[in-house]
Amino acid sequence: MTRINTNKKLKNTNNVAPVKNIIFDLDGTLYNSPEVFRKFAEAAYYTYAKATKTPIEEAKKILEERRAELARQKGFAVPYTLALISFGIPIETWHEENVAFFDPTDFLASNQPLKDCLLELKKKYRLVVLTNNNKIQTRRIIKALGLDGVFHDVFTFNTFNLLKPDPGILKIMLERLGARPDECLMVGDRYEVDLVPARELGMKIFEVKGPTDICKIGSA
Repeated sequence: MTRINTNKKLKNTNNVAPVKNIIFDLDGTLYNSPEVFRKFAEAAYYTYAKATKTPIEEAKKILEERRAELARQKGFAVPYTLALISFGIPIETWHEENVAFFDPTDFLASNQPLKDCLLELKKKYRLVVLTNNNKIQTRRIIKALGLDGVFHDVFTFNTFNLLKPDPGILKIMLERLGARPDECLMVGDRYEVDLVPARELGMKIFEVKGPTDICKIGSA
């Protein structure tokens, strides 16, 4: 079931501030691609293997065991980024390696229904992307989806050098946008990573399972 915390049709009711900005996560929110997610995993194994001079199959085993351990500690699935960082591999190295390892445009196609929904939302709201991905892969993905020019702002890891769920990234983003938390709706597929920090900061939230849920925004 989609979890939401927003006023009906995002309008002002009972002195609740109206939404002016909609912030979207990228991976798993604006697209769902098993092929792309698999390539990110393979890139992570390669990155660990190269950094530690470990055979690739052993690297895969070690990295997945660490992800499972971190998931038990945190209570939610963690990305490969955090697993690699836990081994002392710099995030900059991870980004350089995954950019060189594969191009998401080889696996993604333009999504016109999604674009149409976003353009309708854009008539009323400022649309923003906030992702833990790096700027090169983010640019590739947005272009492949046919969404160039749709968003007013695109914030990647390279923008603030912080990762969700660190609430600091949301606070800096709000300052950049000149917006209050209660004027913003955060849209994401990972409840603990994308949505809980936003809700705790006072933002409205909308959980999705992928791009097909985007068109439900405004009618929930």
